[in-house]
Amino acid sequence: MLSIALRTLLAVWCLVAAGACGVADAPPTAPTPSSPAPPAPGGGTTTPDLTITVTSSGVSPSELTVPVGARVTFRNLDVRAHDFSGGPDPATPECPEIDQAGFVASGQSRQTGVFAVARTCRFHDHAYLGVPAFTGRIVVQ
Repeated sequence: MLSIALRTLLAVWCLVAAGACGVADAPPTAPTPSSPAPPAPGGGTTTPDLTITVTSSGVSPSELTVPVGARVTFRNLDVRAHDFSGGPDPATPECPEIDQAGFVASGQSRQTGVFAVARTCRFHDHAYLGVPAFTGRIVVQ
């Protein structure tokens, strides 16, 4: 059995030897060149952002053009909840796809249904009924 002094001496020697072979003394290596990002599908075009953001100031953008077959995301960056419905007001409902997004709590994102037909869908926020900043249009082409 090794004495305490001998074990301590052996431990110190191991630490010194490990430090002598450390990374700091290794020769510098050349940086590895990064490969370029792959091109976007479809010949370099990017997918448009199909998001309507709501803040305490209203919705942005107030008009969004989307392709047939798309969904739109309503993102709530306000501290209050918002409740979106298709149509300019409750008396004239239209575009049930928007109703699927419906109630969007603070910090939450919700998607509409799929817009399967080319048309213009107006929407409003029940929480701010009659306030133009909280109304908009989704143009489906």
